[in-house]
Amino acid sequence: MNKLLTVLLVCAGCVLAGADGRKVNCTTYPVWLITREITAGVKNVRTELMIPAGTGCPHEYVLTPADMRKLGAKNLIVVRNGLGLDDFVLRPLEKMNPKAPVIDSCASLAVLHSECGCHHDGHDGHNGHDEHDGHQHGHGGHDEHDAHHHHHANPHLFASPDTALGMARNIAAGLCKADPENAEQYRKNVERFAEELGQLVSETEALKPLVKGKAVAVQHGVFDYLARLLGLEIAAEIRGEGTAPSASEMRKLVKVMRTRRVGVIFTEPQYSAQTAETLARECGISVCRLDPLASGPSDPPPGYYLKTMRENLKKIRSVLVK
Repeated sequence: MNKLLTVLLVCAGCVLAGADGRKVNCTTYPVWLITREITAGVKNVRTELMIPAGTGCPHEYVLTPADMRKLGAKNLIVVRNGLGLDDFVLRPLEKMNPKAPVIDSCASLAVLHSECGCHHDGHDGHNGHDEHDGHQHGHGGHDEHDAHHHHHANPHLFASPDTALGMARNIAAGLCKADPENAEQYRKNVERFAEELGQLVSETEALKPLVKGKAVAVQHGVFDYLARLLGLEIAAEIRGEGTAPSASEMRKLVKVMRTRRVGVIFTEPQYSAQTAETLARECGISVCRLDPLASGPSDPPPGYYLKTMRENLKKIRSVLVK
């Protein structure tokens, strides 16, 4: 009986400690992966993902009642991606917890821009430019078949180590401001993670001379920042978020890919590769699945971001370097 009472008291103490501690709530999977590197080992700070780990890019995610309850937590800090990717949290947070600090991980970072319109092929490669003709799904509520083009900031900075580094520093600065008692630990953690990301950036830059200028196709704009870092030319973009290209669009894609001598189509684990595989057979090229970390396991091991990005580099090398 005494043993049971002791266990209950310990559990009650843990609950009370959790109630008094900070709750860092992240709106997207990659933001959560980066944030937990910065909060690792910080006492009385619990870092959680707001949405299911398999959601992917949550442009139009609808919060559940359970999600809403999380937003009402005491001592809450919200870390978001921004740039239109997770605006779904703003109005509910204003209602549930208007004084909760919100950290925008992409604030003040240089971004690429995409054109949201009706084209799916023939857009220019990067070569350092800030814009390309592409197909961004879900931004600003524009219809995919709108005849006009609308420029939108590409929110997928997390999918390249150089821009992920900027996000990590923004998150750490926001946490230091919102939770000054733990600022020293946040700074130590971000410097460690920044060093690891810097090494990954160096590895990516070492690959660049071997792949620079090579033409590739993608499912959507999630790899734009990584392509910029590597000097790759994104010659074609396939609609990969629920709507397959029409027969005429497929013919245009094949023509562009042949003309631009596309060597590979990069796909993503959260979308079907059926269209990409059809195009690859038609053009006689390969399909390679990269993981931008838009989604993933609910309990990833430490260092999961770095490990996955290194695997992406290995795959890129294997298909583009002969």
